[in-house]
Amino acid sequence: MKITSIIANKNKIRLKLDAPLAPGAEAWVVAFSPICQEELTPLAMLTPEISDDTVTVDRYACDRDGLCFSYALMIDEEIVDGVQYVTDIEESDRTFPYPEVDTKKGLQVVDYADAKELGVRHSAINVNEGDFLMPAYDEGNTIEFEHDGRTFYFRKSHVEKMDETFVGLSEIGCVITFILLNSPRWKCDIDPDFWEIIKHPAYTGKAEDGTGLISAFNLVTEEGLAYYRAFIAFLVDRYTREDMAHGRVVGMIVGNEVDAGYMWCNSGEMCMEWYMREYATALRVTWQTAADIYANMRVYISIDHFWTASADDNQPLRYYKTRDMLVYLNEIATAEGQIPWHIAHHPYPEDLNFPDFWNDKAATPDDDAPIITFKNLEVLARFIYRPDMLYRGERRRIILSEQGFNSHWTPESEVLQACAYGRAYRKVMEIPEIDSFILHAHHDNAFEFGLNLGLWRRKKEGPGMEAPKPMYYVFKAIDQKDERGVYHWERY
Repeated sequence: MKITSIIANKNKIRLKLDAPLAPGAEAWVVAFSPICQEELTPLAMLTPEISDDTVTVDRYACDRDGLCFSYALMIDEEIVDGVQYVTDIEESDRTFPYPEVDTKKGLQVVDYADAKELGVRHSAINVNEGDFLMPAYDEGNTIEFEHDGRTFYFRKSHVEKMDETFVGLSEIGCVITFILLNSPRWKCDIDPDFWEIIKHPAYTGKAEDGTGLISAFNLVTEEGLAYYRAFIAFLVDRYTREDMAHGRVVGMIVGNEVDAGYMWCNSGEMCMEWYMREYATALRVTWQTAADIYANMRVYISIDHFWTASADDNQPLRYYKTRDMLVYLNEIATAEGQIPWHIAHHPYPEDLNFPDFWNDKAATPDDDAPIITFKNLEVLARFIYRPDMLYRGERRRIILSEQGFNSHWTPESEVLQACAYGRAYRKVMEIPEIDSFILHAHHDNAFEFGLNLGLWRRKKEGPGMEAPKPMYYVFKAIDQKDERGVYHWERY
């Protein structure tokens, strides 16, 4: 006998079996917290209702929401094999379909009017847990939010400022995806004691070498889990309203470039297997909490351009090989309960200083390529086509949520930058599972490691932009046909 799925509705948790229970069998359901721990401690042993091949318990049997709990079924004192986490959610509050748009063209938008003129339809926006949440009520600057029997406090000034961003993007027709971060210092000052609660307990802090820029989420303690779930629930509740009063967001990327964990999703030094076990928990909790409110919220793992290599193969406890991570994530999900996770990829050129990705030496065409850039993007496509990687017979989706092409202050380099964008877009159009190509960046940024990735050239001296670069005009025309009916990207 085996548990094949676990289904949640607003009041019940149902464990589906591959065969009916024998008459007279004694059955119990043991509930466990989803926090990552080496030895599971039971929260409760529940007496279920039994009907044929279904075992049912109350969702709130432990005086808190059991949506994200793991469950074990005992029959006659033996543990039944199969999945342990909720795999299906019924009765979501909102069920509108994931939006369809007529282009993959995306941008990290700075100027809404310009983005509208350019025909942008996809964007990804950073949201930081500690910017939104506060540890206590702040008179005149608090939005109270009830979740799982508790009141949580959200920073009103920051929330309303973010509302303006999401409304602006929604009004120009953008499909918006959150990039969920946990940084000690992003847009707001975070209370140091509160940071100790929400940061990963093994977070090393920002170092002189640039590592530790962002912490992994704390799903290791019960309090960290409670705040994280409230963060997700608040975002989904506010930004999937039918009236779109605060804008609409339909995707969530959990962390940033988690294969370079020590830098961008830091939980100290950790073997890949345990790191991914913790990350799988974050991914699953995000989807379960979000889908309970909006059924079609897409949840993504964030990866950089490394594949069978890592950012530093000499430090395997800090940097991980992406393919190994994805395979292991899928193994965890298959064993414990598959969910619809997807991939947010960053196929930057091999050397970020040079945009001519077609010359990338490590981006080989075989499945064991060290890196995946636009040159060999089909390697990632072949990976998600593997039968073992399918989700209920369907291929997982891909978004290219951050990548750009550098220029060097010369007309020749700016033309090369424009050519790189056009050729990259052509590769993207050849892979139907890629939903969006979100260019970084709209404007050159003087503080971005010396790179000039924008559509607009910045002034060498002082703030502000000087003029649009050639890539601007390629970007604008990319999904338009000329008088011969040929798309601009087809020329590259």
